[in-house]
Amino acid sequence: MKNIFAICGSTKASSTNQLYIKAIGRLLPTDFNLEVLPSIADIPHFNPDLDIDPLPESVIRFRNKIERADGILICTPEYAMGLPGSLKNVLDWTVSSASISKKPVLSVIASSQGEKAFQSLIDILTVIEAEVFPLLISFAKTKINDQFNITDKHTLESLHTQITDFVEAVNRLRAKNNLFP
Repeated sequence: MKNIFAICGSTKASSTNQLYIKAIGRLLPTDFNLEVLPSIADIPHFNPDLDIDPLPESVIRFRNKIERADGILICTPEYAMGLPGSLKNVLDWTVSSASISKKPVLSVIASSQGEKAFQSLIDILTVIEAEVFPLLISFAKTKINDQFNITDKHTLESLHTQITDFVEAVNRLRAKNNLFP
């Protein structure tokens, strides 16, 4: 099994982004396991003075999940013309560990507009050396239902394309690391 670790950029319990994470999970091949971070709110504010041993326990668990993952899924809204601060915070905790470096990251902005957060997330992931597979889904609430079905044909086609490329990257990374059974 290939392990994908999903991070929702929203702290809202009934987030549209959680719907998209579940929908994407259903679209992944059967040999892919999707594990979702319960909440980004559980990670403390990034502080370089705390980025030493011993790390906060929640940060240790978070970094371990990323390090063991074959790929990362980030699905987030845009807040106030940018990334949610909580998501930026979690990504800051990955910088010194380089845990996302060289990993495929399917990065989905599912929001009303989303252009600013979209570019910001691409920029951040590029700086931390991720292999980025970005997708912007504007007016996201209107394109998915409560049963995790994407109801907009164009969005579903775009998502399939990005998922296909992401899956290929995960498989390449596994092959490169000789991790195939």
